[in-house]
Amino acid sequence: MKDLVCLNGEFMPASEAKISVFDRGLTFADSIYDVCVVVGHRMINWSLNRARMKRALQAIRLDVPDQFWTKLDDRVAELIRLTDLQEGFVYIQVTRGVGERTFTYEDRLTPTVILSVNRITIVKRGAAYHGIAVCSADDLRWGRCDFKSNQLLYQVLAKVEARSKGCDEVWLVSRGLVTEGGSTNTYIVDRDGTIVTHPLSQQILAGCTRDALLSLCKSLDLRVNERAFSLDEALASREAFITGATHLVTPVTSIDGRKVGDGQVGELTTKLHEAFLQSIGC
Repeated sequence: MKDLVCLNGEFMPASEAKISVFDRGLTFADSIYDVCVVVGHRMINWSLNRARMKRALQAIRLDVPDQFWTKLDDRVAELIRLTDLQEGFVYIQVTRGVGERTFTYEDRLTPTVILSVNRITIVKRGAAYHGIAVCSADDLRWGRCDFKSNQLLYQVLAKVEARSKGCDEVWLVSRGLVTEGGSTNTYIVDRDGTIVTHPLSQQILAGCTRDALLSLCKSLDLRVNERAFSLDEALASREAFITGATHLVTPVTSIDGRKVGDGQVGELTTKLHEAFLQSIGC
């Protein structure tokens, strides 16, 4: 049962799941996706993921009925139960559906909905305790990075290049300023102890972990400044870190081969990591 997926409401072995070669998610990346973290069989921040998916579907003008969301809730929960997913994530993709290979489309298309699971370590991920190295790259993505489109080719290329340099993530830079990571939001802690992160805009994804973390910072009376920062500013900062669905709060100890601070995991980042784990019941 561990290799089950849910395709258009039907649970089946992954090897039996098939979609049409004319699905617009395949031919045009005409689709959106989201990732919901699961820890101890529990969905983490699912309400935030759900709301972001609604915004994404609205952004690509894909209308779904109200009952779509009730069915999605039930199917995600059922897939977790059937696959006995203890820790990892549920991947959700919604495409516009099957149609002719033309740029325009008919409103009558039936969306394709795909649910699958990935089993990975999240809570005791080693990088959260020893930090990661990142490298920088020009931000050459399309102009709507504020929702999870499946147009991810540039991120794939940038992350593969980062890995070839011995780095765990890439920080994307536009006009001299860091926007976000290849699949994460980016932060620094300046010399005054203020947490700095790029403000919400079409340049970055409104990460669910980002949202939860900023709420946590507020409850801890930590100073946060939502503004863009440069690589030079990051290298001069006390600490740096990333957040993401499967990364939670992960420290960054070097950028482009140069140390951030003293090159060690920062005190504030450690505090945030521990507080975040506590906030999700770990």
